[in-house]
Amino acid sequence: MGSELPTAAPPQPKTAVARRRIGRELWQFWLDPPPYCRPGPSPVTDHFHWEVVIDGPAATPYAGGVFPVDVWFPYDYPFRPPKLFFKTKVYHPNIDGKGRMALDIFQDNWSPAFTINKLLLGFVSVLFDPLLDHPTNRCIAKQYKHEYEVYEEKARAWTQKHSSTPIVSHYPPYAVIGSTPPAVPHFPAATAARRKAAASSASGSVSSSRIPLLMKDESLWRRTMRFFQGWSS
Repeated sequence: MGSELPTAAPPQPKTAVARRRIGRELWQFWLDPPPYCRPGPSPVTDHFHWEVVIDGPAATPYAGGVFPVDVWFPYDYPFRPPKLFFKTKVYHPNIDGKGRMALDIFQDNWSPAFTINKLLLGFVSVLFDPLLDHPTNRCIAKQYKHEYEVYEEKARAWTQKHSSTPIVSHYPPYAVIGSTPPAVPHFPAATAARRKAAASSASGSVSSSRIPLLMKDESLWRRTMRFFQGWSS
């Protein structure tokens, strides 16, 4: 997992700016981590490379799982996005075989206003509510949409097999330590009944060789990002 990790680059003039920004975000992550997120098992010795842990959100097939995530920052951060890799295999429509989650903000929609806390919250929201209109694995997305019970069983089996090893976080003395409440709103996993109801009420859908996108079924990820964009403007 995460085999194509970014290679180190010679220090650039912007490195000092990036280091200060990353330092502030690291401090904020320690003091006020996003729901279900916590530090990795080792102290952070390189500002440009962290490890964080996402605990599987409740009421999803990933509940009870422990998902280590590598975070790599570019030397011109925040003008380019960081790269995040799940280090264990995750059965999810938006996570590919290399542990990358496909989100539009890593491409054309990146903004320097985003922070690592916002990205991690976005990751958790997509674990709750996958983006079925832009899957990295169309077979899993189709299964999620039409055979949710089968998808849920396999996702839970993968979680138990690949992501059940406990990880003890390394907390600095001033970090906030405690249980993470289910603060991310959860619209119960997209069961077949919910999807059928949405399909029957939608006046139209985008359908071709791609999986249909129900225009009235806006994802939690997009609602979350719209909130952040409004909050940061």
